[in-house]
Amino acid sequence: MLGNFSFGDYFKEPACVFSWELLTQHYRLAPERLWVTVFREDDEAFRIWEERIGVPRARIHRLGEKDNFWQMGDTGPCGPCSEIHYDRGPEFGPLEFVDGNRRFVEIWNLVFMQFSRDAAGTLQPLPAPSIDTGMGMERLAAVLQGVSSNYRTDLFAPVIERAAELAAADREDPSLQIDLNVVADHVRALTFLIADGIMPANDGRGYVLRRLLRRAVKHGRSLGLQDAFLHKLSGRVVEVMKPFYPELEPARDFIARVIAMEEERFQRTLANGLKIFDDLLAAALETKQEKLSGIDLFRLSDTYGFPLDFARDLAMEKGVGIDFDAFQRALKEQKERSRFSLLEKRRETAALPGIERWPSEFVGYDDLQAEAVLLAAYVDGRPAETIAAGQQGILVFDRTPFYAESGGQVGDSGSGHGSEAYFTVRDTKKAPAGAILHEVQVLEGVLKAGAAVRLEVDASRRQQIAIHHTATHMLHAALREVLGLHVKQAGSRVAPDKLRFDFTHFGAVSAEELERIESAVNEKIRENLPVARRTQPYEEAIRSGAMAIFEEKYGDTVRVISLGDFSSELCGGTHLQASGEVGLFKIAGESSISSGIRRIEALAGEAAYHYVARGQALLHQVLAHFGQKPEGLLDFLKGLEARAREGEKQSKKGAPGSAAAPLDVGELILGSRRIAGVPVVIASLPGADREALSGLADEIKNRSRGVAVLFTSGDGRSLVVASVFKDLTAKFNANIIIKKVAPMINGKGGGRSDFAQAGGDAVADPEELKERIGRALQEGHET
Repeated sequence: MLGNFSFGDYFKEPACVFSWELLTQHYRLAPERLWVTVFREDDEAFRIWEERIGVPRARIHRLGEKDNFWQMGDTGPCGPCSEIHYDRGPEFGPLEFVDGNRRFVEIWNLVFMQFSRDAAGTLQPLPAPSIDTGMGMERLAAVLQGVSSNYRTDLFAPVIERAAELAAADREDPSLQIDLNVVADHVRALTFLIADGIMPANDGRGYVLRRLLRRAVKHGRSLGLQDAFLHKLSGRVVEVMKPFYPELEPARDFIARVIAMEEERFQRTLANGLKIFDDLLAAALETKQEKLSGIDLFRLSDTYGFPLDFARDLAMEKGVGIDFDAFQRALKEQKERSRFSLLEKRRETAALPGIERWPSEFVGYDDLQAEAVLLAAYVDGRPAETIAAGQQGILVFDRTPFYAESGGQVGDSGSGHGSEAYFTVRDTKKAPAGAILHEVQVLEGVLKAGAAVRLEVDASRRQQIAIHHTATHMLHAALREVLGLHVKQAGSRVAPDKLRFDFTHFGAVSAEELERIESAVNEKIRENLPVARRTQPYEEAIRSGAMAIFEEKYGDTVRVISLGDFSSELCGGTHLQASGEVGLFKIAGESSISSGIRRIEALAGEAAYHYVARGQALLHQVLAHFGQKPEGLLDFLKGLEARAREGEKQSKKGAPGSAAAPLDVGELILGSRRIAGVPVVIASLPGADREALSGLADEIKNRSRGVAVLFTSGDGRSLVVASVFKDLTAKFNANIIIKKVAPMINGKGGGRSDFAQAGGDAVADPEELKERIGRALQEGHET
């Protein structure tokens, strides 16, 4: 959507003139093909179009509030609209300006915000009327390119043509248009979302991405595309859009790999979901249900991503409907739970009554001490006239050198004192409205609003935080240098003793890559790059190459932190004066936290030194213990491991079920008991390990076509396995058997319907346990 605004500057007549001039003189649309609508009571707009611009009266139509009156809600700013429509010609319909006629397409909307509606519904004139202009870019492109829809423009056509090619489908087949259009639209959205650092997830923006992908896959299947295909289309989106969004090109391969991995994941979950859906459908057919449970379908959708329209189509093939209303209620309840959870996360700071009244000025970039005036105190979450020695609470000052937790950086701590009180600041946070909240413990005296105090940040702790924050920026730059420009920050935590950095990447970072990343950061530390700070307009900062974090919200003016040509980021945190102050950087670990998101944990400065020193001390202890030199330690440990494994193999020889002392499975089966006509073997096998016990149980159940419950005990522990022949799981469920047996050994366990296991205390009397298991199976069957 294209737009421009006027706040108290030009109003109705100039806005109409500007729009007409742009469309007819610059885009060269024929004036006789433009039709106009106005609000039914807006005589002024009608007069402007007819008399000032010259639109014939017959091409100006008055419409009601539904079409031509805009408002934000029941109350607040509002006003009449005026729309410009384009006549696409007789091939699209008759020359009748009526609702639903495809011949006319709206391309421009002018909102004249001139009123404010109060609670009684009365319209009051605004002191400064405003203009809100909206124009559909793709609709305009379709008109200018002379095509029948947005999906025929050069923005979509190359993607749709590629999709049709992959499906071996006719691009012009009317029955395929919706599927092709949805695939093209959704893969374009996926491409931009991933390029902006959004990754598939089960909540938030990542969940939107995941649902878009799954819906696109569903429409792809309607085209006959059963295998993963969307990742083959994202490159075409990049080709189309990169002239205007050059940041897409460096992320091309990353985008394709993320989409491919998510497609593969969905194919697996879809297969699992289909099995469950088949069970639901079979049960409905057996009980002659007219509709499938909406709650069951919602769980299937929420857990397995099984699309509702998939379920609907498959159910309709069998003459069964779906309870759509129940599905929608379950979906609404989930959204409410998510909303409540979000509100709960904000409760601590947002729930302080009147907190929005207190502005706070942060003065701590350059000074770690400041004179301030106490504006408000809160004790137990409520406003307090005073806060005295022994009490904990939250204090708000007019100005403060304490940095409030934000942007991944933890809050400052320190102390403060006035003429009558002394207190420690344990943490600093920020309220949604902007007040800086000091979590304090009053040690001496009494504080009340209006008191003058001196605030002092813990300088040593602040320095360690700054070390880790500057190191975080350097790590980000090194990741992009080594892994590629697709890397984007997906979260961070900057503390005085360590840092955590989450980033977008499609696979594990190799040991060699980690070494190069760590080396790159330490190289820049040795170069002692100056850490520059500047404040400038947001757009100017982005044009200069500064990186913004997608999740953060920025104002019109931003703070940029840069280290030479190596790193440049928008950041409001605290930093060093030069990279050399970091001293040392050490990566402590790398891991996956979700699909396409990796995490690096690292240490810098003094924390990194102590980490390396502890590692060196441990290494020397190991070398001394084994009498080895550093260069020979790895080979020594590998040999030790090999000998241990060989010894383990030897110790297993002669164990029940081994090749050296085979058990007579036939004898065990002959000794089975019959429960409900099914052969059941219950046996104790002393000394058997988990692998031997499981293998033997499976062999017994397959040869006897029955049930095997085997257990072993040793070293103060016991293990029980239950294995049930596949055709008997409706009668004997291994998971249920184990749930009954586990309490007998003071243990826990579970598994599938055909195989389950449990661990617990040692078995004192194997014969008694066998009898108890037998009774449990017999009773379970009788019930």
